[in-house]
Amino acid sequence: MKDCKISRVELYAVADREAPPIPWADNQEPLLYTNNIVRLVTEDGIEGLGATISYTENDFDRCIIESMRTIVPGLIGKNPLMTEELYAWLGARCSWGGLPAKSPIDIAAWDIKAKKAGMPLYMLLGGARNKILSYASTPMFDTVEEYFPYIDECIEHGFTAIKLHCYCVFKKDLALVNAVQERYGKTGIRFMLDTATFYTPEEAMKMAKLMEKYDWEWLEAPVSDYDYKTYQRLVDKTDLEISSHGNCLLTLQEVTYALGNGFWSDVRQDATVCGGITPLNKCFAIAEGHSKRLEIQSMGYTITQAANLHVALAHYNCNYFEQFYPYESFELACNTPIRTDKEGYVHAPAGNGLGVEMDWDKVKEASIASYVFE
Repeated sequence: MKDCKISRVELYAVADREAPPIPWADNQEPLLYTNNIVRLVTEDGIEGLGATISYTENDFDRCIIESMRTIVPGLIGKNPLMTEELYAWLGARCSWGGLPAKSPIDIAAWDIKAKKAGMPLYMLLGGARNKILSYASTPMFDTVEEYFPYIDECIEHGFTAIKLHCYCVFKKDLALVNAVQERYGKTGIRFMLDTATFYTPEEAMKMAKLMEKYDWEWLEAPVSDYDYKTYQRLVDKTDLEISSHGNCLLTLQEVTYALGNGFWSDVRQDATVCGGITPLNKCFAIAEGHSKRLEIQSMGYTITQAANLHVALAHYNCNYFEQFYPYESFELACNTPIRTDKEGYVHAPAGNGLGVEMDWDKVKEASIASYVFE
């Protein structure tokens, strides 16, 4: 087993042309989503899967797959079981795609490693539990009233927590938060708000104070992750959980610095954008060392969901798992979807490794770009 070698690498940029574009903020066009998949195959036929999602306006993204194309030829002949060595090798590669272009490769190597070990990935990483509470991650609706039937359906489905993607315009968001609190404030449903970094410092503080009063779960991305002083004030002046954007300060050194200087109440991190499972697993330890939670940013296609879910299940300091609802928009070509049960939990996928099986004929049919290296 220790002589395992990669013999083939396949890359796919997959686009669901039938899925409706999804808006996240008032000042953005509805976004189109690309599932960027890496498929590693070893000499003895073991397959490892990894992926990252990219979202763009007006057309599907090809930047990630083009960046990966310049990296993966060097994988041929490498041992995917040597995940730390492979992670260091990836870190030295020159790529304008940054960490998201490298993350799927690390994830795919861990998928192979767990399959070789004959166990689900979360067990290989530590195995703290086999299920976790999840929350529904909403799209942005045109009116406040349109959120209500969506929230009602989420509750009926079993979700006990819901994160609102709002207008990211303070006055409109204020009306939304007040309306949701008035209608659902006594139901026991936990709510979060994601404002995508578009608030001023003053608006962020006003919203945080209001959400603290309503006892909501957390305020996510109130301002730019680089606005350190505002984050420090929000953490110092409220008892509300203040969470970062999760797309900017991604390295282990940045996370350590942010927590050491009181920027955040928790860590917001995602295996598919921070470099893979290797650094995410380490970030959980950093958060634990600061007595903080690491709340997974996991909205995306099934492979990306699985990668984040397995790492979350390997640790105790994560309360929730993020799921976009309804699910179908992010399940294209997947035979093993991950869904929340009627009690509000999402469970570890069955099978070894990530536990994800793809319909490769559908993947190829839906691809806007693909490459194979042997």
